[in-house]
Amino acid sequence: MTALIAFDEAIKASDGKDRALLLANGFSIQHFSYKTLLEKSGLDTRGPLRTLFDTLDTVDFEVVIRALEDAAVVERVYNKVKRADLFLDDADKVRRALVHAVREIHPGHREDIAKLIAPCIAFLSLFGKIFTLNYDLLLYWVILENSKKFQDGFGLGEEGAGFLGPFKVGAHCNVFNLHGGLHLFRKSNDELEKRLMGSSGVIDAIAETITRDKRLPVYVAEGNSTAKLARIYALPYLRHCYEILRACSGIFFVYGHSASHNDGHIYEAIFNSQIAHLYFCIHAPTSDIKAIDGELARYRKRYGSKIDYTLVDSETAKVWG
Repeated sequence: MTALIAFDEAIKASDGKDRALLLANGFSIQHFSYKTLLEKSGLDTRGPLRTLFDTLDTVDFEVVIRALEDAAVVERVYNKVKRADLFLDDADKVRRALVHAVREIHPGHREDIAKLIAPCIAFLSLFGKIFTLNYDLLLYWVILENSKKFQDGFGLGEEGAGFLGPFKVGAHCNVFNLHGGLHLFRKSNDELEKRLMGSSGVIDAIAETITRDKRLPVYVAEGNSTAKLARIYALPYLRHCYEILRACSGIFFVYGHSASHNDGHIYEAIFNSQIAHLYFCIHAPTSDIKAIDGELARYRKRYGSKIDYTLVDSETAKVWG
């Protein structure tokens, strides 16, 4: 069996060097677990809307809403007003289903995890740059505790109508949402702005933006690596985050990921970067250590990389205390 070292040992070995961190689903799984937003949407698995997701081979709500709205345009041109209205009503049902899913996967409010934030901040503070593959709100909630230390590039934007933005490349940024986030919304010019907490919290604010304003959050839905990368390169903010990942140097940690093929674009960036050493955290009780070691070795070979890696026992990191 491949040996794992303790997290403190990895930190000690990298003292005095620049460290970056990539977070994935294992970071969130203690608080909520989901594979896709679609599975939490409440849509009837045998109904026409779920069938439409399957037919379009997507779990992306935006794709389905766009298809319904386009269909409504066609029906109206052919004087099929009732069918056009049906498709528009169904588009709204999909929006409401997305809101339902957002509520289902999260605790009700940030205060529900308040006691766990301090140790997480201590963990995150070990790293100069933080990348995340998660589009849920957990990291967003945590870094609110120290918004001076953890900055997401929206600090030079203006606040208005419940948003802060746009994101600016020149703004200080050490938190990068590689796959977007449920709190991030695109403006008409493809700039990105961040939804701020309303009087009843950010989840209600996001829900209002989706249902009332008919705007959908920017996030990379589940799918294969090629589809994810195409989505990343289609939006300047996501492309910028990905290019920062590709340009990383120093010491790099991965926490909460299994090196799976559907995120192969992430490992292409890592193993083509200038990273000096990779520390890959593994949750030993539930992970196939040998398989993960093999995947990392294959990525390394595929990209002709000289980056060495060490496997780390993720439980010893004590991220949540």
